[in-house]
Amino acid sequence: MTATDSESRGVQTAPVAVDISHLTKTFGGLAAVDDVTISVPERRIHGILGPNGAGKTTVLNMVSGFVSADAGRIDVFGEDVTRMKPFQIARRGVARTYQNIRLFPGMTVLETVIAGAYLQRSSTILGAILLSPAERRERREMRDRAAELLEKVGVRADHGTLAETLSYGDQRRVEIARALATNPRVLLLDEPTAGMNDVESEAVGLLLRELRDLGLTLILIEHNMRLVEEFCESVSVMNSGAVLAQGEPTWCLEQDDVKEAYFGKRSDAARIATLRRARRGPGGA
Repeated sequence: MTATDSESRGVQTAPVAVDISHLTKTFGGLAAVDDVTISVPERRIHGILGPNGAGKTTVLNMVSGFVSADAGRIDVFGEDVTRMKPFQIARRGVARTYQNIRLFPGMTVLETVIAGAYLQRSSTILGAILLSPAERRERREMRDRAAELLEKVGVRADHGTLAETLSYGDQRRVEIARALATNPRVLLLDEPTAGMNDVESEAVGLLLRELRDLGLTLILIEHNMRLVEEFCESVSVMNSGAVLAQGEPTWCLEQDDVKEAYFGKRSDAARIATLRRARRGPGGA
């Protein structure tokens, strides 16, 4: 389905935050991403779905500058960032988390989140060396902001605890808090609820909705279909590097091409019914 088709399925137009146009990336002769076009409006929770190996993470890697595109263009709030380095894209308000959690070894929970805030520092090198009043004030503000973000994402552990010793779910929350410390306008999340139970996943979904309401644009890769249908306002479904469908989550997940990508050509009706029930939750009709 095209972007125009998706709009006809009830996805409303709005100013575009991230505009991906004809993006292509090849590794060793294999097209990991093949002519992908995705537009995500401002203040939208947009999901990128698809089976393993579909090219989802490669798309996020190109948007954040960690992988260079072979062809195509990426605009963030109207500015071409296709050839920019990761730190340049980050300075334009794009932050991300990763499929495999990347915390700094030996850092406490609070220090890990403070590290994300250094992108926004205004004090000078000399001020840092001399520990000037402005430097002390900025450090205090960074600590306060980090503590506030940890509370917002639901981390209850002592802030002096080593981040790497936390539970898997709490490590993911710390990673989200660190990304938020950069004061992003766009947040890219690669499987943010992986390893979480239903209650924890719901809490993350509510957090994403709150961030959206505060003005952020969120793009997430997610395999939890209940979360996708409840919290994503639009999705792009990928397979073998290409986009199969775009639009409202429920509509996209009902498309034959999407079912085939997940279950094969001879889709088992019982397995599809099980997936639908899982999306609706206990007692769903």
